[in-house]
Amino acid sequence: MNLDLNISQIPLTMSKAPHPSRIFKTPDELLKAWNDYKAWRDSSAKKWEKVQYVGKDGVRVTDAPPMPYDIDGFYVWFHDNYGMFIHHYFDNKDGYYADFGGIVTRIKAERDDNVKTGSLLGFFNASMGNRITGLADKQERELSGKLNIPNLPDIGERK
Repeated sequence: MNLDLNISQIPLTMSKAPHPSRIFKTPDELLKAWNDYKAWRDSSAKKWEKVQYVGKDGVRVTDAPPMPYDIDGFYVWFHDNYGMFIHHYFDNKDGYYADFGGIVTRIKAERDDNVKTGSLLGFFNASMGNRITGLADKQERELSGKLNIPNLPDIGERK
């Protein structure tokens, strides 16, 4: 299937002009930062190496686990490395970052895919993975009752 789209006809922002103090000028810049975070995250697996002794001679082997990608971790990593906050690109409060909606959706989908796959393969805790990706069972509980307050005379009028 060949989609013949004219990108110039697609509006970049929904309602507001771009925020004047943007860190990322284009969605590609945000994607590059996300990819840098993932590379750092994957390399940080060395901190969590699992030590095993295998074979009849007990040869010491270390195995680094796969690391989950996390939006909050991305925020922290970016701030630690660049001293700036980037949550507003994901929150899009007031519509200043509407033109980043597509790349934000793609980043969240990649995070969800990473966490779901890691959970299904047993690398990540399935319950936590479900919570992170919003798949956890949400239970609503309704509590009802009556409040019965007896009509007592004022303490000052008691004898």
